[in-house]
Amino acid sequence: MPGMDVSILKSTHKARLRLAVFFTAVFLAVSAFMPAKSAHAACSLCDPVFNLMQVEIINAYAEIKHEQTRRNVNTHTTEEFDRQREWDLNVYFNEYWGKAMMMMTEQLSAVALDQMLIVGTFFDAKHQMETQRLFGQLAAQAHKDYSPSEGLCTIGTTYRNLGYAEGNANVTSWILSRRSMARQLQNSNGVATEGQVTDSKSRTALFLSTYCDVNDNAGNLQGVCTGGGAADRKNKDVDYVRTLEAPMSINANFTDANLTPDETDLLALQANLFANTITKTSVSSARVNQDAATKTDTQDPSLQAYLDTRAVIAMRSVAQSSFNDLAGMKSAGTTAGTGNGPYIQAVIKQLSPAMSDADAAAIVGANPSYDAQMDVLTQKLLQDPQFYTDLYDKPANVARKGVALQALATIQDRDNYKSALRSEMLWSQILELQLIQAQSYLQNRVTNVK
Repeated sequence: MPGMDVSILKSTHKARLRLAVFFTAVFLAVSAFMPAKSAHAACSLCDPVFNLMQVEIINAYAEIKHEQTRRNVNTHTTEEFDRQREWDLNVYFNEYWGKAMMMMTEQLSAVALDQMLIVGTFFDAKHQMETQRLFGQLAAQAHKDYSPSEGLCTIGTTYRNLGYAEGNANVTSWILSRRSMARQLQNSNGVATEGQVTDSKSRTALFLSTYCDVNDNAGNLQGVCTGGGAADRKNKDVDYVRTLEAPMSINANFTDANLTPDETDLLALQANLFANTITKTSVSSARVNQDAATKTDTQDPSLQAYLDTRAVIAMRSVAQSSFNDLAGMKSAGTTAGTGNGPYIQAVIKQLSPAMSDADAAAIVGANPSYDAQMDVLTQKLLQDPQFYTDLYDKPANVARKGVALQALATIQDRDNYKSALRSEMLWSQILELQLIQAQSYLQNRVTNVK
């Protein structure tokens, strides 16, 4: 065994040698006392007696060695284990196994570091690819979300100049109200400066030259209808539907110096609907001179008649405000070059592909009014089947269309609110008239009782 003491090996060989000499001596002694036999070929070692002796000798030797081992078990075994441990530590581990383990550890550490470098590279590549993929997804999503559809562009284009058209409507309503007040109050340099006479003359002349129809009054107007006005303008001074309600836009813009046929028709209809008969020229009835106006006596008949006349004009203005607002919403919007007329006409044509450009322009007008634009946005546009097929679009565009429709709903709510205010004013004026009549009736009864 490696590392075993040489003296131990020598003592072991000597013991074996002594044992062999002992066995030889015993064999010779036994052979001397055995009787002689005839010479023949035979194996003396194969004798059963000799074999039995060998077995006995071996057993005896084994028992002796076992006894020695049992007597020296503590010392011998401990020494053997100590020798083995010293050899394992000093020779086997320090010279062979330990160095090999250190080299293997160093190699494994280097390989592990290289492996972690590879794993880290994979992680870097993974994050890099995920980042690039995320950027690509965001870019694709941005291209998808920020590419408006044709339907959305249609809504946005139709919306254009809607605010300007509303402003023009308010201006038209204000001008119509001012013109009506000037006519009823008989302002200087107006159609009713001299009162009912001049007002009636100017309106009659306009009727005969423009609105007179020879077929009216059982054909008895042939002798008076000498103006030869256009056929499409016959009776438009009294036809509310043709003059104001039916057209989506009327060519009315009172901010310029040009008087269009639509403006003339609108003013004539206004004069026939409201204050058809204005105050008379007689001072005793409605007009008041400077002397009467400077008097402090409020019981002056002419002054009181004038105040009553102004009260009537105020009541008429309440009723006339609805007409003025409607006429304002029907008035033309921006000019054709800067407005959205061609786009609104395209929406109308899309409802009927066979419609010509002239027909579409006649329906909505060359310069669509506020009413025409709102009608297209809130009704005509939704009557087009393509509007609903366009909803199969990107979610962002569908959401944008929803916001546009919500804005339209808000505008409509505001228009309904204004209409409700006008209705409340009319109902309040009707109630006021009823109260005036009731008050007059009670005062008359009290006076008669007295």
